[in-house]
Amino acid sequence: NEEPLLRGLKLGASPDGIICHGDGTVEVLEVKNHCPFNINRVRSGLRGGNSRNKGNKSTSLATGNYLIRDFELEARVPPQYIPQLMMEILCVGSSVNLDDQSSQAPVCQSAVMVRQTATRGAILLRLQRDEEFISEMLFWLGEFKSRFVDTGCMPKENFFWSDDPSSRYRKFLDQTKRLSESVTEVATIDNSDIQRQLSEKGRAPLFLDRA
Repeated sequence: NEEPLLRGLKLGASPDGIICHGDGTVEVLEVKNHCPFNINRVRSGLRGGNSRNKGNKSTSLATGNYLIRDFELEARVPPQYIPQLMMEILCVGSSVNLDDQSSQAPVCQSAVMVRQTATRGAILLRLQRDEEFISEMLFWLGEFKSRFVDTGCMPKENFFWSDDPSSRYRKFLDQTKRLSESVTEVATIDNSDIQRQLSEKGRAPLFLDRA
Protein backbone atom coordinates (compact mmCIF):
# COMPACT_ATOMS: atom_id res chain seq x y z
CA ASN A 1 0.00 0.00 0.00
CA GLU A 2 1.29 3.51 -0.83
CA GLU A 3 0.13 6.70 0.92
CA PRO A 4 1.22 10.36 0.57
CA LEU A 5 1.98 10.60 4.29
CA LEU A 6 4.63 7.90 3.90
CA ARG A 7 6.78 10.18 1.70
CA GLY A 8 7.58 7.44 -0.79
CA LEU A 9 7.85 4.58 1.70
CA LYS A 10 5.98 1.51 0.52
CA LEU A 11 4.43 -0.80 3.06
CA GLY A 12 2.69 -4.16 3.17
CA ALA A 13 1.26 -6.44 5.81
CA SER A 14 0.66 -10.18 6.13
CA PRO A 15 -2.04 -11.25 8.59
CA ASP A 16 -2.13 -14.85 9.78
CA GLY A 17 -5.42 -15.27 7.93
CA ILE A 18 -8.39 -13.51 6.35
CA ILE A 19 -12.00 -14.11 7.38
CA CYS A 20 -14.34 -13.73 4.38
CA HIS A 21 -17.97 -12.95 5.17
CA GLY A 22 -20.99 -13.57 2.97
CA ASP A 23 -21.66 -9.85 2.46
CA GLY A 24 -18.29 -9.41 0.73
CA THR A 25 -16.49 -7.84 3.69
CA VAL A 26 -13.39 -9.36 5.24
CA GLU A 27 -11.61 -9.26 8.58
CA VAL A 28 -7.93 -9.86 9.18
CA LEU A 29 -7.01 -12.62 11.61
CA GLU A 30 -4.00 -12.40 13.91
CA VAL A 31 -3.04 -15.15 16.38
CA LYS A 32 -0.73 -14.59 19.34
CA ASN A 33 0.50 -17.49 21.45
CA HIS A 34 1.67 -16.05 24.76
CA CYS A 35 4.90 -17.46 26.12
CA PRO A 36 4.14 -19.60 29.22
CA PHE A 37 7.57 -19.12 30.80
CA ASN A 38 8.94 -16.73 33.41
CA ILE A 39 12.56 -16.56 34.45
CA ASN A 40 13.11 -18.24 37.82
CA ARG A 41 15.10 -15.38 39.30
CA VAL A 42 16.03 -17.21 42.48
CA ARG A 43 17.36 -20.26 40.62
CA SER A 44 19.06 -18.10 38.00
CA GLY A 45 20.72 -15.90 40.61
CA LEU A 46 19.17 -12.78 39.13
CA ARG A 47 18.38 -9.74 41.21
CA GLY A 48 14.82 -9.25 42.35
CA GLY A 49 14.17 -12.79 43.56
CA ASN A 50 10.43 -12.63 42.88
CA SER A 51 9.39 -14.59 39.81
CA ARG A 52 5.95 -13.01 39.62
CA ASN A 53 5.11 -10.42 37.02
CA LYS A 54 2.48 -7.76 37.60
CA GLY A 55 -0.89 -9.23 36.73
CA ASN A 56 0.51 -12.71 36.05
CA LYS A 57 1.01 -15.27 38.78
CA SER A 58 3.52 -18.08 38.29
CA THR A 59 2.66 -21.63 39.25
CA SER A 60 4.96 -23.98 41.16
CA LEU A 61 5.80 -25.88 37.98
CA ALA A 62 9.49 -25.32 37.31
CA THR A 63 12.34 -26.75 35.29
CA GLY A 64 15.85 -25.34 35.61
CA ASN A 65 15.83 -21.58 35.32
CA TYR A 66 12.20 -21.16 34.22
CA LEU A 67 8.75 -21.17 35.79
CA ILE A 68 5.46 -21.83 34.06
CA ARG A 69 3.05 -18.98 34.67
CA ASP A 70 -0.73 -18.89 34.69
CA PHE A 71 -1.35 -16.09 32.24
CA GLU A 72 -4.59 -14.29 33.10
CA LEU A 73 -6.22 -13.32 29.80
CA GLU A 74 -7.86 -9.90 29.65
CA ALA A 75 -10.36 -8.62 27.10
CA ARG A 76 -7.84 -6.21 25.62
CA VAL A 77 -5.27 -6.17 22.86
CA PRO A 78 -1.78 -5.30 24.18
CA PRO A 79 -0.98 -1.77 22.89
CA GLN A 80 2.12 -2.92 21.01
CA TYR A 81 -0.08 -4.94 18.63
CA ILE A 82 -2.45 -2.11 17.68
CA PRO A 83 -0.22 -0.69 14.88
CA GLN A 84 0.25 -4.21 13.46
CA LEU A 85 -3.49 -4.85 13.34
CA MET A 86 -4.25 -1.42 11.88
CA MET A 87 -1.59 -1.89 9.20
CA GLU A 88 -3.13 -5.23 8.23
CA ILE A 89 -6.61 -3.66 8.15
CA LEU A 90 -5.28 -0.84 5.95
CA CYS A 91 -3.55 -3.10 3.44
CA VAL A 92 -6.35 -5.67 3.17
CA GLY A 93 -8.99 -2.94 3.22
CA SER A 94 -7.86 -1.53 -0.11
CA SER A 95 -9.03 -4.71 -1.84
CA VAL A 96 -12.10 -4.64 -4.08
CA ASN A 97 -15.47 -5.70 -2.71
CA LEU A 98 -16.39 -8.34 -5.28
CA ASP A 99 -20.08 -8.14 -4.30
CA ASP A 100 -20.22 -4.36 -4.77
CA GLN A 101 -17.42 -3.04 -6.96
CA SER A 102 -19.01 0.43 -7.00
CA SER A 103 -18.51 0.81 -3.26
CA GLN A 104 -15.80 3.25 -2.19
CA ALA A 105 -15.70 1.99 1.40
CA PRO A 106 -12.72 -0.16 2.43
CA VAL A 107 -13.59 -3.83 2.46
CA CYS A 108 -11.80 -4.53 5.73
CA GLN A 109 -13.31 -2.70 8.69
CA SER A 110 -12.00 -4.78 11.58
CA ALA A 111 -9.50 -7.32 12.84
CA VAL A 112 -9.92 -10.41 14.99
CA MET A 113 -7.11 -11.30 17.36
CA VAL A 114 -6.80 -14.69 19.02
CA ARG A 115 -4.82 -14.58 22.27
CA GLN A 116 -3.91 -18.11 23.29
CA THR A 117 -2.14 -19.32 26.42
CA ALA A 118 -0.58 -22.61 27.45
CA THR A 119 -2.73 -23.08 30.55
CA ARG A 120 -5.74 -20.76 30.40
CA GLY A 121 -7.30 -21.33 26.98
CA ALA A 122 -7.87 -18.53 24.48
CA ILE A 123 -9.86 -15.35 23.96
CA LEU A 124 -11.02 -13.86 20.63
CA LEU A 125 -11.18 -10.07 20.35
CA ARG A 126 -12.37 -7.69 17.63
CA LEU A 127 -10.70 -4.34 16.89
CA GLN A 128 -12.55 -1.83 14.70
CA ARG A 129 -10.85 0.17 11.97
CA ASP A 130 -9.91 3.70 13.08
CA GLU A 131 -9.10 6.15 10.28
CA GLU A 132 -7.67 8.78 12.63
CA PHE A 133 -5.22 6.29 14.11
CA ILE A 134 -4.22 4.98 10.67
CA SER A 135 -3.52 8.52 9.48
CA GLU A 136 -1.34 9.24 12.52
CA MET A 137 0.44 5.91 12.17
CA LEU A 138 1.33 6.72 8.56
CA PHE A 139 2.49 10.19 9.59
CA TRP A 140 4.96 8.79 12.14
CA LEU A 141 6.22 6.19 9.70
CA GLY A 142 6.85 8.99 7.23
CA GLU A 143 8.61 10.99 9.94
CA PHE A 144 10.87 8.04 10.71
CA LYS A 145 11.76 7.71 7.04
CA SER A 146 12.54 11.40 6.54
CA ARG A 147 14.46 11.86 9.80
CA PHE A 148 16.48 8.67 9.88
CA VAL A 149 16.25 6.55 6.72
CA ASP A 150 16.71 9.38 4.20
CA THR A 151 19.44 11.06 6.26
CA GLY A 152 21.27 7.90 7.33
CA CYS A 153 21.18 9.08 10.97
CA MET A 154 21.00 6.48 13.73
CA PRO A 155 17.86 7.04 15.85
CA LYS A 156 18.39 7.50 19.56
CA GLU A 157 16.45 5.65 22.24
CA ASN A 158 12.83 6.88 22.48
CA PHE A 159 13.52 9.03 19.43
CA PHE A 160 10.01 10.56 19.17
CA TRP A 161 9.39 10.95 22.90
CA SER A 162 8.46 14.32 24.37
CA ASP A 163 8.01 15.27 28.03
CA ASP A 164 5.13 17.49 26.95
CA PRO A 165 1.93 15.42 27.42
CA SER A 166 0.17 17.57 24.82
CA SER A 167 2.71 16.74 22.09
CA ARG A 168 1.51 15.01 18.95
CA TYR A 169 3.45 11.80 19.68
CA ARG A 170 2.20 11.57 23.27
CA LYS A 171 -1.35 11.94 21.98
CA PHE A 172 -0.66 9.14 19.50
CA LEU A 173 0.52 6.89 22.33
CA ASP A 174 -2.58 7.73 24.37
CA GLN A 175 -4.75 6.93 21.37
CA THR A 176 -2.99 3.57 21.00
CA LYS A 177 -3.74 2.72 24.63
CA ARG A 178 -7.39 3.72 24.27
CA LEU A 179 -7.80 1.49 21.22
CA SER A 180 -6.20 -1.44 23.03
CA GLU A 181 -8.98 -1.21 25.62
CA SER A 182 -11.83 -0.54 23.15
CA VAL A 183 -11.95 -4.03 21.64
CA THR A 184 -15.01 -6.25 21.93
CA GLU A 185 -14.91 -9.82 23.14
CA VAL A 186 -16.00 -12.31 20.46
CA ALA A 187 -15.58 -15.56 22.39
CA THR A 188 -13.55 -17.41 24.98
CA ILE A 189 -12.29 -20.96 24.55
CA ASP A 190 -11.65 -23.20 27.52
CA ASN A 191 -8.20 -24.71 27.72
CA SER A 192 -9.67 -28.23 27.54
CA ASP A 193 -11.29 -27.42 24.17
CA ILE A 194 -8.02 -26.46 22.46
CA GLN A 195 -6.37 -29.19 20.41
CA ARG A 196 -2.80 -29.75 21.51
CA GLN A 197 -0.13 -32.38 21.01
CA LEU A 198 -0.36 -34.91 23.83
CA SER A 199 2.39 -36.84 25.55
CA GLU A 200 2.16 -40.42 26.78
CA LYS A 201 0.90 -39.04 30.10
CA GLY A 202 -2.02 -37.42 28.35
CA ARG A 203 -1.20 -33.72 28.63
CA ALA A 204 0.72 -31.35 26.45
CA PRO A 205 4.36 -31.01 27.58
CA LEU A 206 5.41 -27.40 28.08
CA PHE A 207 9.13 -28.30 28.23
CA LEU A 208 10.06 -30.22 25.10
CA ASP A 209 13.00 -31.96 26.78
CA ARG A 210 10.51 -33.58 29.15
CA ALA A 211 8.13 -34.74 26.41
